[in-house]
Amino acid sequence: MAVKGKPGKLEKSRERSVKMDTPRRDRRVRKTTNALKHALTVLMQKKTIKDITVKELTDIADVNRGTFYLHYEDVFDLLSQSEGDFFTKLREAVELHSEDFMSGNPVPLFCGVYELCRDNADLVSILIGENGDINFLNQLKTFLREKCLNDWSAILRRQGIQHFDAYFSFIVGGCLSLLQYWFHGGMIESPEELAEITGIFLANHM
Repeated sequence: MAVKGKPGKLEKSRERSVKMDTPRRDRRVRKTTNALKHALTVLMQKKTIKDITVKELTDIADVNRGTFYLHYEDVFDLLSQSEGDFFTKLREAVELHSEDFMSGNPVPLFCGVYELCRDNADLVSILIGENGDINFLNQLKTFLREKCLNDWSAILRRQGIQHFDAYFSFIVGGCLSLLQYWFHGGMIESPEELAEITGIFLANHM
């Protein structure tokens, strides 16, 4: 009989089983959510988000509807969480290279951003394309403005450039167009090469 207050052999065995099973369960969850995210990008190549059904998603991802609803409320929630995951990684990439940017070298920052876009090309290329999500574009612009406002404005003040809002819109619009060109062309250039191109464009306008 197990001593009161101490776990017995059965309890310890259950605890070990739970601990061992957690990584497997986490892998299954990642596999399921990744499959659903991929299914979403496949369908968004053909139709807008409002025309996509849960059945279409689960058929492509090869999961049942019950599994879908374990993770998402609806198709829009799947899109929202996919975008949220991307913005989390984008924030990390921007913060990692903020010092380089402030020192006047934007290439490492843009290289990190373009590497992230390459690794998530299926999602990002669609979201900024004709079947994309205008909310995503607006969030992206807002995010870049909030993260880069102080850094960019300080650099521009040193360069004597006025009308920051207009300049910022010009730069962000140009970078988005460059991304669209890159995706449309099959991403022939490496993220490093695209970052160098961006750096040249910025240098010519700063």
